[in-house]
Amino acid sequence: MDNQSIIVRGAREHNLRDVNLELPRNKLIVFTGVSGSGKSSLAFDTIYAEGQRRYVESLSSYARQFMGQMPKPDVDFLGGLSPSISIQQKAAGRNPRSTVGTITEIYDYLRVLYARIGQGHCPDCGRPITAQSREQIISRILALPEGTRCLVLAPVVRGQKGEYRDLFADMLKRGFVRARADGQVVHLTDDLKLDRQMKHNIEIVIDRLKIEPKVRGRLAEAVEQALALGEGNLIVALDNLPADPEGQEGDRSRGRLSDRGPRPTVRPQEIVLSAHYACTHCNKSYEPPSPQMFSFNSPQGMCLDCDGLGVRHAIDEELLVASPDGSLWDGAIPLVGAIKCMGKWRRHIFEGVANSLGIDLKKPWQRLPRQHRDWLLYGSGDRHITFAFKHRGGVHKHGGRWEGIVPQLMSSFKKTTAGPRRAQLENCMRSGPCSSCGGRRLNPQAQAVRVGGKTLPEVCAMPIGRLVEWFQASDAAPGPRGPDATTLAELLSPLEQQIAGELLKEIRGRLQFLLDVGLHYLTLDRAAPTLSGGE
Repeated sequence: MDNQSIIVRGAREHNLRDVNLELPRNKLIVFTGVSGSGKSSLAFDTIYAEGQRRYVESLSSYARQFMGQMPKPDVDFLGGLSPSISIQQKAAGRNPRSTVGTITEIYDYLRVLYARIGQGHCPDCGRPITAQSREQIISRILALPEGTRCLVLAPVVRGQKGEYRDLFADMLKRGFVRARADGQVVHLTDDLKLDRQMKHNIEIVIDRLKIEPKVRGRLAEAVEQALALGEGNLIVALDNLPADPEGQEGDRSRGRLSDRGPRPTVRPQEIVLSAHYACTHCNKSYEPPSPQMFSFNSPQGMCLDCDGLGVRHAIDEELLVASPDGSLWDGAIPLVGAIKCMGKWRRHIFEGVANSLGIDLKKPWQRLPRQHRDWLLYGSGDRHITFAFKHRGGVHKHGGRWEGIVPQLMSSFKKTTAGPRRAQLENCMRSGPCSSCGGRRLNPQAQAVRVGGKTLPEVCAMPIGRLVEWFQASDAAPGPRGPDATTLAELLSPLEQQIAGELLKEIRGRLQFLLDVGLHYLTLDRAAPTLSGGE
């Protein structure tokens, strides 16, 4: 073997495809290429990894326990290696919530831009959201079923940290008696102690009403006060509690509730109404836009089904059922185990489901009807299941509902943070785009806000090269371009340009930097873990 060269044959680590080369020893060698071409995979993950692995294997077993053992790279042959060392480049962020936009902070400026000059649209009908008159708000509340009891609330704090002692004291001086803090109705006269490190939602209770024709005047007064205190927003919390023994009117002090004992802490159904932000066609009100509403890391803006990740992990039936030719009784699903080997209590659950739904547990899985397989995997819904547990004293029968194997395993997956059990569950799962948000990470209201005719997810999905053109200042615009290359500055009104001037300046500067370093092909929604070392 030639000891003057390092020979590589059939390197297939990561994106390498059967790379063959010879490298001279005792020379300074530079690997060059575009980002993602495999430079790091060849240098660090193949040559260095194999040299380090061979060196560690040459040590005693006592010494090896103090050194990390590197896996063998995917290569056919590596010769001429010596013990190797490396100075590793800075590792890219592995946080699945990080994107190109958040790393460069461009997304932070975009969130503020959309919160300040964005035009909201109704997620249901697509019409622009406009102001709603007070008379429309009153008519919406009076349209509730007659006899419905409700609380008229004025939101004053939304997702902010603090104790708010001064706020409660000020509201008490102004004649208000109660508030709702984080969904719980409290007395302002009590010694309220909110955790200053936690984010809170606080609403002031304006009045309690019973919907009936004669209540219109009192409702109009409560709506007026709530809109003034809540800066154009109010919340109607439906309260189906029994009638007050002293009458539905109760004691009022300037339209406020008096102190007659504590309220229950259940969270009723809510209707959000706004004098500034509502769809008059669908008769729906929405929260006014804020920078937090466009953050997929905030509960106010994230898609609640995927928690702002854009992907969902779900158990795949093909991976779950390892032996479709076998029966559930014999262990067709390894994560569940063979029913015949289960303990008495766990086995009687499956037997109760089978007897109630007419399922043959000893029949091969692939020969079971589709309906029976769906019942076993995903539950039987509201159908009543009778379970019979046999013991020495007789038979104990009890009823209930069957949740399903998949929901049980998903619940176990969420509770298990690490260990072999979680690894077993992950082997039966597949990842895919969230069906609710389409992989865009944001909730429907945030996705419906537009600036220059584009939503925030649409802007983040554009390549950097096109974004630079779209954000280009109108006075610096070159000659005629395509119809989709109209600059944002040409689409904004003079007032909007004045509001967004500094924001657009920062965004243009950061986009130009990405363009100068050759990353014109990246998009702002590109996940950080998918970036190569060079990128």
